[in-house]
Amino acid sequence: MQERKASYPSTRILNLALDLYAAAYNSIKTYARYPMWIISDLLSTPLWLIMIMLPIMLFLPKNEWSNPDVYRQFYWGMIFWQVVSMALWSIGFTIRREQQMGTIEPLFLTNANRIVMFAGRLVIASMDLALSMVYLTAVMSAFFNVNITVKSPILLLFSLILSMLMSLGIGALYGSLVIKLKEASALSNILQFILIGFSGVFFTVTKLPENLRIISYIIPYTYCIDLVRHAAIGSQTLLEPSIELLLVAILTALFLIFGYIVLIKIEENTKKTGRIGTY
Repeated sequence: MQERKASYPSTRILNLALDLYAAAYNSIKTYARYPMWIISDLLSTPLWLIMIMLPIMLFLPKNEWSNPDVYRQFYWGMIFWQVVSMALWSIGFTIRREQQMGTIEPLFLTNANRIVMFAGRLVIASMDLALSMVYLTAVMSAFFNVNITVKSPILLLFSLILSMLMSLGIGALYGSLVIKLKEASALSNILQFILIGFSGVFFTVTKLPENLRIISYIIPYTYCIDLVRHAAIGSQTLLEPSIELLLVAILTALFLIFGYIVLIKIEENTKKTGRIGTY
């Protein structure tokens, strides 16, 4: 009896899974090849934390200096800062790195799903995020005598996963822009601090002047960090938690779809004009 072949949808899913595995394996091997990256992250993270905390603490009432919730907000702000940076630097600059290494043209000649290329960086970013959470928890305990607790672990995990997937979609969009601009380091720095400031990474956006909150409300990360903060320390959300969770899930799906479509269109255009590998 002739063996029955797998259906086309199952074959496509299997191929996608193999592509994801290959991208993740390649990213992990590349990351492990440069241990100084890991060491520099471990050394720079507490320095960034102190550099950001000290100026803000100076403007807080002295009775707030001993409030553990203030330090916990800084902790989750640092964690979410990495999620925002993930979109602009880790994922968005993937194409730039491929251009610099001279591998972008062979890569784009394959029929692999383009979003897979960014998914490999997502694996590394996830490892960095997990390492930072453990490391910063130890820093908070050792230097500030603050224990990091979580009100709703399941909601927190789900919120972080959605936030990182949203960063994947936004990173694909930004990666498309990098294909055109070639060099976008300055733009990445500017966008990073705009997003951190207006999305309320270190403080709730309700503390902003009302005329500036409009900007915050149109930034998708605002609702992501709001949900993360609610799950972690039980803070008040901008919307009902269930509605906010649904909104974040919808925005994540939209950015993933839109990011993929735009990336494909930009790739087709640069292939026609012969500018995909130049920088």
